[in-house]
Amino acid sequence: QSKADYLDRLNALRRYQRRQLLRIGISDFLDLFDLRAVFSQLSRMAIGISRACLSLAAEETGVSAANFTVLAMGKLGARELNYSSDIDLLFIAKQDSDNALKLAKSLIDIISKNTGEGFLYRVDMRLRPWGHDGPLVTTLEGYLRYYKQSALLWEKQAFLKARPIAGNLSFGEELRKEVEPLLFSFPAD
Repeated sequence: QSKADYLDRLNALRRYQRRQLLRIGISDFLDLFDLRAVFSQLSRMAIGISRACLSLAAEETGVSAANFTVLAMGKLGARELNYSSDIDLLFIAKQDSDNALKLAKSLIDIISKNTGEGFLYRVDMRLRPWGHDGPLVTTLEGYLRYYKQSALLWEKQAFLKARPIAGNLSFGEELRKEVEPLLFSFPAD
């Protein structure tokens, strides 16, 4: 696809988001939605847009998302997104590869890139293992090792809100099930 087609697709996603924000905002203003419904609508929109962006990233890079999952953390993971929230994401791959890294970088770029139509979301990757010093994409094995050996209590608490939102969702659920017992095991001190 040409660069112009790619930019048209990015702009179409941004226009869609603005229309949905207007719909949700008007419904909120007119008291047609309670606060829980507003959070739910905003979160569901972000999840749908993240899935569309991952599809676009897979198409753009030629890398399949079959062995890759996107976990939402924080407000998006809890489905409590507000109008100005950034989105906290984690990327997990079944095995370490340059392709998974290429896919992740493309996804972040598509979501956060500023075009003539603006940007979709600010993407926060600081909740990944070792924060900014850690790899952008972690393997399942590496993530489990991190939670067994190095995860701090606040990181375990933050994972309680983790939800797979894009890519291989069953792989994301498998990860959650594997991590869950590690969340409640702490040293006595």
